[in-house]
Amino acid sequence: METKINESAPLAAPDSNSLQKKTKTAKRVLLAVKYVLSALFVIILIFPFLFMIMKSFMSAEETMTGVPVHFFPQHFTFANYAIIGQFMPNLINTLIIIAINATFIPLSACFVAFPLARRNFTGKKVVFSVIMSTIMIPSTVLMIPSYILFRQFGFYDKLVSQWIGAFWGGGALNIFLVIQFMRGFPREMDEAARIDGANDFQIFFYIILPLCSNIILFIAITAVNGYWMDFQGPLLYLKSESKYTVGLAFYYFYNDLLSQGSVIANEARVQLMAMSVFMSIVPMLLYFLFQDKMIGGIKLGAVKG
Repeated sequence: METKINESAPLAAPDSNSLQKKTKTAKRVLLAVKYVLSALFVIILIFPFLFMIMKSFMSAEETMTGVPVHFFPQHFTFANYAIIGQFMPNLINTLIIIAINATFIPLSACFVAFPLARRNFTGKKVVFSVIMSTIMIPSTVLMIPSYILFRQFGFYDKLVSQWIGAFWGGGALNIFLVIQFMRGFPREMDEAARIDGANDFQIFFYIILPLCSNIILFIAITAVNGYWMDFQGPLLYLKSESKYTVGLAFYYFYNDLLSQGSVIANEARVQLMAMSVFMSIVPMLLYFLFQDKMIGGIKLGAVKG
């Protein structure tokens, strides 16, 4: 007996619910793998910093125990942090340098950027090209000419050598960021101000500069971080102990202790850990307080215009 096949019967459609469940499961697995890998990278990157913090609370004798290495101090001590008090004059020098640079680098960058962003004049493209071309010059190429120039001007072994550059444009990259930011403002603002009788200085100080507060804050924060951690500049131009920045002063102090025997060298190492923790506080505080400005600062200058 022959069996009749109903050719008009539709084929069984795949279960859409099962496909959705499989897709969701695959996405969850992929997300879980990403989180696990991210956590591993975070642990690897943060471990040296945590190790430094733990060592800063150990005594020199405890660090000499050898194997096994202790990660957590057996007896917490804050004695290593007393070393910071010896460098208060150097800390004041550092804060003076930071205050001047963080104030005048963004302001001078705004001064240079304003005519390039808001005005048209003969040779504008040439001036902009020359400024931007300086980004391509390696800093090491300028070290010797700058050193000779500073000695001839009498800036050698003076704090002025660390902040004199803040008055001369603030750096090509900062100028570029401010130019891009200023180009995002409508030209009608300038025209309306001119109709009301404002000149270029009034337009700059009362209209454009207040609107640049975000990019100014970003440049100031990067200046604080840069000069707080700067070592090369003070090492080149500062030779008197009274002029040392805190990083340079502790560098010489640490090298002297290392040459005085193993016991003193161990004391120097735990003091170095404490000083390193202290030096990392400022960048961390700035990041946690202004992370939105620091992360979005480049975007502010990049998407405008």
